[in-house]
Order: sequence, then structure tokens, then C-alpha cells
Amino acid sequence: MAGDMVSVIVVSDFEERGARAWRSERAILESLARQDIEQPFEVVLLESERHRDAVPRDLTAICARSRIVYAPETQSARLKDFGVSQVATDLVAVLEADCVPNPSWLRVLVDVLHRRPDVAAVSGRTSYGSESMYRRALSLVDRSFDDLGRPGVTGYVSNNGALYRRSLLERFPYPPAASPFTSARLRTQAMREAGQLFYFEPAAVMRHGIGGWGFIRDFRRHTGYSDMICSQTRGLRSIPGLLWRRRQREIQDCLRLGSTYLRWYDWPLTAVLLAAAPVFEVPGMLDAVSERTTLPGSAYH
Repeated sequence: MAGDMVSVIVVSDFEERGARAWRSERAILESLARQDIEQPFEVVLLESERHRDAVPRDLTAICARSRIVYAPETQSARLKDFGVSQVATDLVAVLEADCVPNPSWLRVLVDVLHRRPDVAAVSGRTSYGSESMYRRALSLVDRSFDDLGRPGVTGYVSNNGALYRRSLLERFPYPPAASPFTSARLRTQAMREAGQLFYFEPAAVMRHGIGGWGFIRDFRRHTGYSDMICSQTRGLRSIPGLLWRRRQREIQDCLRLGSTYLRWYDWPLTAVLLAAAPVFEVPGMLDAVSERTTLPGSAYH
């Protein structure tokens, strides 16, 4: 059965202030219960031991073949790695709890790996939704970097949600880092340098949770931190160049995919978001220059 079954690991990497409401976990389990795949799959919700007494007892009733596994870890990257050790299937999907997949997400990704034995991992498009100007603009600015605009081989695999061959996950655990953004980036780079092939399938869509300016500030702080950590030269003098190169890439992505993501009247807000991003990235870069091992006050873990 292990060869036929698919495992789906769900981990939360973002905790809002205050009492945990478990809304994200309920939403993603409900979406997994609606997956249209005929192939059987199990769902493993990974939680830190510190949440054992707080997890609602009815979570596993939401989706068939689901279970909760507790780990002596607190960082999301470590929880994901622990989750791999708890499953025995050849294909393993890893999802972050605030990313709700569309009903065909798992089926579409499984089809790709069945069709392309040379591909080690496949992921799709991540969006904040399209029902408001803010969501459309931020989807383009934050989430279009890995969108090819068509199916095909890519240099990226989404850390928000992807389907992997188990052997890849066992070979490439997450490296230790203060930011989950950084550990994901370093791991993807190691996979790519080892010759592993990734695939992008736009029909597999995830809806990512979104907040206001505090959410943007936190996201961009981690982005800046990762840019500096992964830079060949780390220091204050590197900041202008890193900011400029990221702006170039993001402007290119916006010009490339703007007609797909935006309505014509969304462009002014998109420009504001692009202009504001460096203000929030610099503190993360300074965290990296200071060699901080944690980012205090961040909701990401």
C-alpha cells in the first residue's frame, strides 16, 4: 500500500499573536477532504509537543485518513523534516497550513510525477486571491517569482506546498537557519546544484493566507534577511546592491505577468508595494549582518 498511497504533511510556519484559533488547520484539512484524486492519500498534521494539550480533538475528523503527530521541535523546517520520517510512501506532499490547495491540486501534481520520472519535485501557483485590488497586487509582487506562466521545468520548488519524491526529501533535509525563508532557499539551491529537476504546473493553485501591513513587514523582513545570508558578500555595503537586484527581478516579473494577475487600475497600488518593500527588507538585512540566530517579534518560525 505504501507504494500506492500518497502522504500529505501539513505544518504551520506562521503564528499570529494571541491564542491560537486553529482556523488555518481546519481550512486546509477541509480542502484536503475535497481533493478529487482517486489515488488514496493520508494526511499527517505535524505539531510541536508544546501544543499537545491545545490541539482541538475534532481536527482528525475533518479529513479521512488523517492523524496528528507531535514532534520535539518548534521550527517549521524541523517539523517538516520530522514529518518525512513518519511516513513510508514514495510520494510526499508538504504543505504549510495557511496555504489552501484547490480541489485538483494533489491529483494534478501526482500526474506530473507519474508522467515525468525525471522530475524530483513539482509545485504550482500560489495566490492571495483575486477578489480585491490588494490581494491581486500583492500576489503579483510577492508570489509571481516562480510562475512561469505555463507548465514546464523550473529552477524553483515552492516551500508553501509541493509534491516530492521521498528520496529527495531524505537526501536534502533543511539546513539550520534563523528564518524558514532562508532554510528553504538554501535547500532548494543545494537540490538544484545536485542536478535535481523541478517542474511548475499552473493548474495546481494554492490560496495563501494574507494580512495587512504587519504581514507585509514580517514577510519582507525575512526576505531581506535571506537575501543577505545568501549573498556572497555580507555587510552594510551589500545592502544597496541587494535591494536593487531584487527590485529589478520583481519589476521584470510584474511586467511579464501583470496582465495575468492585475486589472488595469491595480497598477498604482502595485507600484506603491514595490516602492515600499525596501523599507521593510533593510531591517532583515541588518539582522543578518548582526548574525542574529532568531528574528525577535516575527510570526514566522
